[in-house]
Amino acid sequence: MPADYGKIRDENIARYGWDTAVLDLLGQLYSERTHFIFELIQNAEDAGATELAFELFADRLEVRHDGRPFTEADVRGVCGVGQSAKSGDFTRIGQFGIGFKSVYAYTSSPHIHSGGEHFRIETYVRPYPAERLRGDTAGTVFVFPFDRGVVPAPVAVREISAALNGIEPGTLLFLRHITRLRVGGVQVDGAVIERRPAGSIPPDRIPSGRHVILSTGRGDTGGPRRPDEEWLVWHRQTSSPGLSGRQVEIAFRLGTTADSAALDLAPASGLAPDAPGAGRRIARCDRSPLNVFFPTQKETFLGFLVQGPYRTTPARDNVPEHDPANQALVRETAALLADVLQELRAGHWITAEVLEALPLEAGDFPPGSMFRPLFDIVREALASAEFIPVAGGLRAAADVRLAADAALHPLLSPDQLGAVYAAGRPVSFAHPGITEYRTPVLWRYLRAEIGVGEVTPADVAARAGQAFLEAQPDSWIVRFYAFLYRFPALWQAPAGPDEAPGPARTQPVIRLQDGRHTAPFDAAGHPAVYLPGPVPTSLPTVRRAVAEASPARRFLDALSLTEPDVVAEVLQVILPRYDSLDYAGLDPAQHEADLDCIMRALDGAAAGQRQRLLDRLQETAFLIGENAATGEQCLLPPTRLYQRTKELEIYLDGNPDVWFAGDSYGPWLTQLRGMGVRQTATVTARRPGPAGHVMIAVDFARNERGLDGFDPAADIDGLEFALRHPSHARSEYVWNVLLTPNRQLIAGVVERSVLQSFADPSRENVRSAIGAAAEREAWLPGPDGTFRRPAELSLDDLPPTYARDETVAHALEMIQPVVAEAARQLGIPADVLRGLSAHPDLVAMVETELAARAQAPQHQDQEPPPPAWPPSLP
Repeated sequence: MPADYGKIRDENIARYGWDTAVLDLLGQLYSERTHFIFELIQNAEDAGATELAFELFADRLEVRHDGRPFTEADVRGVCGVGQSAKSGDFTRIGQFGIGFKSVYAYTSSPHIHSGGEHFRIETYVRPYPAERLRGDTAGTVFVFPFDRGVVPAPVAVREISAALNGIEPGTLLFLRHITRLRVGGVQVDGAVIERRPAGSIPPDRIPSGRHVILSTGRGDTGGPRRPDEEWLVWHRQTSSPGLSGRQVEIAFRLGTTADSAALDLAPASGLAPDAPGAGRRIARCDRSPLNVFFPTQKETFLGFLVQGPYRTTPARDNVPEHDPANQALVRETAALLADVLQELRAGHWITAEVLEALPLEAGDFPPGSMFRPLFDIVREALASAEFIPVAGGLRAAADVRLAADAALHPLLSPDQLGAVYAAGRPVSFAHPGITEYRTPVLWRYLRAEIGVGEVTPADVAARAGQAFLEAQPDSWIVRFYAFLYRFPALWQAPAGPDEAPGPARTQPVIRLQDGRHTAPFDAAGHPAVYLPGPVPTSLPTVRRAVAEASPARRFLDALSLTEPDVVAEVLQVILPRYDSLDYAGLDPAQHEADLDCIMRALDGAAAGQRQRLLDRLQETAFLIGENAATGEQCLLPPTRLYQRTKELEIYLDGNPDVWFAGDSYGPWLTQLRGMGVRQTATVTARRPGPAGHVMIAVDFARNERGLDGFDPAADIDGLEFALRHPSHARSEYVWNVLLTPNRQLIAGVVERSVLQSFADPSRENVRSAIGAAAEREAWLPGPDGTFRRPAELSLDDLPPTYARDETVAHALEMIQPVVAEAARQLGIPADVLRGLSAHPDLVAMVETELAARAQAPQHQDQEPPPPAWPPSLP
């Protein structure tokens, strides 16, 4: 028996009244009028239909499905507002009693034929009997005539045909009953969308999921088929209060390995290429709106689809984020995702693309946002379990590093990478497909959220220590050198003084012939190793098997390493031997051979090499020195030694602080002097400037200088000892050789001024350390042969072999002699007067000449002839 349409109509008139103007708004419920198509699909799904068809005519739209026939409750629901047979089931749009009303955007009198019910609806809520349809009327048929004046039939056909042509296969993905959807008619590209289970994926790869294929054909038109869509779908029964019996779902899209090969992403691991389903892989969805059976306008920012019985606004254009029921559904979905991830891992589905489909961008899932629980559950899983693709499997984040350059992958195995980082276990690089440029989101996520470290070529060059390198075979060292060659910054010299050298210049990366490793350069940047040459050498050389491999040779040549020469042998072999050698352990024959090699190196070295060699020689204790006091012998650097000469022996003999170079070095004296062995007593003094003065201090309001070359800090090596231990020969050497040539350093004037121009200066007579010692000690021989202080003697008291230097005598405050005073009074040089006293015959000649001149007549206008002065001395 059909429903009593008159009774239902009278009840609705009583409920809603005769004025239905307000109900006109029901046809404008959605922003897009064609949204009613999805409401009709939903109604068919709710009725348990398996097939659904839309047929568009010029004046109407017919919709057919094979679901449960209408009952009286359905008639009341479809004619009511705010009620339906689905009341209380908020997963169904009819809960608002307005879902079906969306058809009124195009029609004023929909017709419904289902089972024994045949009626039309007028004024939204008033059912009237309708004639049965002719022909096959099995199932349920909706007829929507385009009789709404505000939307002419041509407009309705254009809009509805566009909507039918735009139905996506995914419309059926989350439906439980409808497996076939057909569209056709005016301006419609006839198509059939089918959902069917597939059996190509073995159950053990998706134990709790299902493999779904969505296919789209061209129906009766015979047009080309669209590619099938394949999905893996999982569901979970909800346990939250008020949601019992409901379920949430997750769907990942399947592609083929060929589809993703172009992306060079990490492949699924642990699955044989010919295993069932091996040709399938999960692909990221470009769009992922939240599904409430059908897509909503709520974007999830996921790379997969989620579906659930979320509460929506009446127009289904929004999903309230803070609705408690919706939040509970998100938590249920997060729990489902955690289970799905474990199943994907066990089923060998995990790839870089799968990880990129997960919620990774923290900015899209801020704390408190609707889908934040999914972000948190993924971070927990990826941080703790083996989910990171590596070559040949999956690893936990703690056992993975990101390779900053693809060249690192073939260089370091997991065992080697673990050894480089001293992890105590194998550490793998993330799969080569995971890079900063190919998978930037995943790369950032692994670093920032999971804490996976990045390995750069510079890290490897700096961390590959000696023990690690020495444990590697020659073949790996060759590959290592080829790797280093690709990155010049790792081995190039610094461009300036403030830059550091490349790490490979100072790390022990060079394999020597004996298998040990050393750095290619020393701290000063000089080569510490050499290429193997045609003849044996004691110098450290690169292992020949490595150096002769062309990939390695490019790197070694780039370092500018050369075959060894005699200079290198001195620097790298001979001199280092003396760094820890004492005289007792010296081998005389080896020492002589070493000296011969050193001298040959000095004679043949180029300018730059020679200076470097000299610098090293001057700081190395490799020469035998003999103490001037004790005769003890030890090894000293050249700059600590004096060349043994008669004069220096007189001056330095007995001085315990003085060492003479060994007597056996006679053939090499010239070269030894070039190294710094001294042949005269060392005089230390600052050099005067262009004006002849010695700058002592230049500071704010404090400027000092020694006038006329005087340096108050001047010193002479060994002088104090010589003056305290005088002998006639030693004193004469000090006076004639040391003091007289350096008279300006004994005493002088120090000028001070607050101005750098030395305007308005003050002056002070100062005696240097040289003068103070010479004035203080009794070291000059007197007439009686005893040694006296200078102040006790005059120049005339000194032996005739002493230079008569008034400046020195004056500086040492010696007694002024009669000759000197006479010279001053007479204006005759003191040296002339001393010469006369030494030659009495000259005195007689002078007297005779003076007498002759006194007797000769003089004319008043005639000047006397000038005296022959000074007379010639024999």
